[in-house]
Amino acid sequence: MSPTAGPPSFDPGEDARLVDRCLTGDARAWAALVARHERLVYAVARSYRLSDADLGDVFQDVFAALVRGMPRMREARTLVRWLSSTTERIARATALRRRREQALAASDAAAAHEVAADQPAVEAELETLEEQALIRLALESLPEGCRRLLAALYYEDPVPEYAALARRLGTPIGSLGPTRARCLERLRRRLRGLLETPGGIIRPVTTTSRRRGPPSGLGDPVDARPRTVEKRR
Repeated sequence: MSPTAGPPSFDPGEDARLVDRCLTGDARAWAALVARHERLVYAVARSYRLSDADLGDVFQDVFAALVRGMPRMREARTLVRWLSSTTERIARATALRRRREQALAASDAAAAHEVAADQPAVEAELETLEEQALIRLALESLPEGCRRLLAALYYEDPVPEYAALARRLGTPIGSLGPTRARCLERLRRRLRGLLETPGGIIRPVTTTSRRRGPPSGLGDPVDARPRTVEKRR
């Protein structure tokens, strides 16, 4: 027997009488109507392999739809057919929604796995960006002469020759090396002050304590010998 056909002992006339009584507000008639067709609704819904929770939701949705549609029902004798088709429609939509949710959950899990795999690289990149931002803050706090010298040596591409840089800054070429060392030492002190400031904008890092020179972006070591004209030639 097909579940959509309903038990053969059901009398369509009884459905019509129960519907008429339901339309007058007879609560007993409604309870009898639900009990009369609940097996049919569950049988149709189970064909979509739904969980028990989803089966319960489909059951509620079907009879809620019946309450709304009952005043417009043209022929109450066709109630079994109406219940079957409505259950199929709601159960099918529920099954499709669950499959989409499962596919999305699987996709999210795969994406989360990829993010977790890339996390060390992401954290390293963020630390580098934070470090560079801190260097620029410290650089901006230096005297103008140090700012111009260090910016030219470490941010210009290509790095200017010492002779050209000396002319630009209006300083003897022989003083560039010692001046550079002094400016780097000032920069290092400024960085240490920023890192030790309570409530600073970034977390403390070990840049100046573990490296012998300035953080990334200022590549030469602080204690390296100043470059001379002979070396650059």
